[in-house]
Amino acid sequence: MPDPQKPVPFDPLTAKRPEPIRTCKPPDDKTSEKVLCDRCGAEVYRMHAVWRCPECGFKSDCCGW
Repeated sequence: MPDPQKPVPFDPLTAKRPEPIRTCKPPDDKTSEKVLCDRCGAEVYRMHAVWRCPECGFKSDCCGW
């Protein structure tokens, strides 16, 4: 049985640099959907498992429970 090949030692000068997995670009307004308040139509924000409206104070569950 032949001997297995020995691994090549790591050389940081010739090694390929890793590429980033994510970018730091902000989300595109065209692809991100805004969630609107059921009562007043203002844009709501998510806090834990609840959507909250900064205009009228309405709260709704985000997952329908």
